[in-house]
This record gives sequence, C-alpha cells and structure tokens, in this order.
Amino acid sequence: MSDIKNTELHEPVAEPISEAAMLNSPEIRKKTLKLSLKSLVTLFLAMLLIIICLAVTTIILALKMGSENTDPNFFPVEEEYIPVINDRVYDFYSEDEVVILDDPYYGEIWLRAFQNVPKISYDYSGLVLEDNGRYTYSEDGGVVSRTGIDVSYHQHDIDWKRVAADGIDFAIIRIGYRGYESGLLNLDENFHTYIKGALDAGLDVGVYFFSQALNAREAIEEANFVMENVRGYKLSFPIVYDWEIMEYDSARTNGIHPYTVTECAAAFCDTIKDGGYTPMVYGSRRFALMKLDMSRIPDVDFWFAEYKDGHNEPSYPYDFQIWQYASDGRVDGIEGDVDLNICFVDYGNN
Repeated sequence: MSDIKNTELHEPVAEPISEAAMLNSPEIRKKTLKLSLKSLVTLFLAMLLIIICLAVTTIILALKMGSENTDPNFFPVEEEYIPVINDRVYDFYSEDEVVILDDPYYGEIWLRAFQNVPKISYDYSGLVLEDNGRYTYSEDGGVVSRTGIDVSYHQHDIDWKRVAADGIDFAIIRIGYRGYESGLLNLDENFHTYIKGALDAGLDVGVYFFSQALNAREAIEEANFVMENVRGYKLSFPIVYDWEIMEYDSARTNGIHPYTVTECAAAFCDTIKDGGYTPMVYGSRRFALMKLDMSRIPDVDFWFAEYKDGHNEPSYPYDFQIWQYASDGRVDGIEGDVDLNICFVDYGNN
C-alpha cells in the first residue's frame, strides 16, 4: 500500500452532532427565533386586514340600511300569503272566470274564480244614487231595495222615531265584541237600548258581532253569546259574523292563518243556523277573496263593505245581499256620521 492510502485510512473520524446539540446552537436558535417572529407578524397583519375589511363592510351596510329606513318613500314589501284552494276553477276559458283585484304592492292581480260560489246576479242598470246620497235598486220599473244603517255605541243617543221617519227601513246593531287584546266577550253598552228603540220605531232589525276568534271553539262561544242576548227580541235580519284584521302589535289575532279565519266563520254560522237564525258574514273584497275561503260557506249570506265616492257599482264578483257603501252617511235622529247600507233582499218578508 502507498503512504497516501495509509494516511487516509488512519485519519481520525469526527463524532456526529446530536439533534439536541444542534438546537442548542446559538446560531440555530437565532435563525429559529427570527423565523418565528416573522411568521407571527405575518399572521397578525393578515388577521388585522380581515378585521378591517369586515368593519368597513358592516359600516357600509349599516349606512345603507339607515338611509333606506329614513326614506319616507321606503316601504318593505310584506308578501301576503294566498292559499291554494281546491274549489277554485282551474280550467277557465273566459274572463268571467277570473277575478281581478287591486293589490297595494303588485297592482292588478288575478285570482281564479270559485266554481261553487254564486256569481253576482244584479242588473246594475237599476242601481241609482239618489240626491240624498243613498242608493236604490229597481227591477221591472219598481224599487225593490231597502235602506238601512248599522250602529254601535259610537253613535251615542239615537232618536229612532226620527230615524224611521227619515226613510230608514232597517238597522243592524252591534250586539258585542271580543277584545282584540284580552279575548274577553263584551256586550255593546247600548245594545239593549238600541234594539228596543229600533223595534218600537217599526224598523226591521239584525245584529252583528265583532269577532277576534282564534279557533272554531271561540267562534262557537261567540255565537252562543249572541243568541243568549237576542233572546226575546224579534230579528227579521241576519245575525252577522264580523271578523276584521286589527292593525295593532298587541292584537291576539296577528298572523292568523286564512284557513283558521274560514273555520271560525263556518263554525259561527253553523251554530247560528242550528239555533234557528239566519247567519251572514261581513267583509271587504280583499278580505273575502284573500283571507276567507268562500267556497266553505257558499250558502251563507254576505254583507259586502265597499265605500264609494259618487255613483259606482260594487266590485265584488260574487252574490251578496247587503252592500255597505258609505261610512259618512247622515240620518235624522243620529248626530254625526253613520254607515249606510242597501239591502237587495226583503228579509222583513221572509
């Protein structure tokens, strides 16, 4: 062997450095520390950027919402739920089968017509607005309608003799109401005075109950309350179910389902009919078409409410027996405004 090979063979070998020794090396620790600080700073800056972006976005949204809420022309759209009703006509071939309704959000909308609810049967060429602001309806050259009023304690003292002398044929008197907050049944404080005075003056009389029933059980309770309090009085006009939407946050009926309103009306009317009286439902066009399923009560008489400025035909597409056309009528014997009605059916002779 050469000298070179012998030298290489016998050269001392360096001892391997352990992992722990490497980590404890001052230079390694310095590099590791620098790397950790750099990572932390980068992470902190990234999080700070995200927070700033979220804050800016929140401020922009808040300012936008604030400007919309303070805009007097801004009104949130509250979609009104229209239930699918099986008794509506689904195969129609003429405009007569479609009901056009004015909606505050969508303008003119259409509803398919009911197939089991009788359509309007009056010839409005016989409808006349007289000089005294009251409507009459004639058929075959003769007046067949009757003029009436509806009253509650708001009318205060009434001279019924003068009312009758002023051409009023009938009166529908509020018998009571259910509190829209408490749910308690109440008798109209002037009911007994009114009905006695109207009957003594020779007027035909009916009554109405202002309902805030939440279910059929409460509606039946209301019907029984009415029949208990009309006992002993002669009613020639119907007992009317008047359920209305109360625009108060505290109303117990807020958000009530359309089917529930219909079930309440049906329960009330069935109970009244079973008691030997004529039932009737009161309502506006929107209420009748969008909150009631009239196909559930097609044989119940209807009292339609729609106020007119000047001579205009009523717009309800189905049959009705009484039309409440004014809330600002004037009648001798009553101080202030009173509702005016025209009746197309002579209940007094039924």
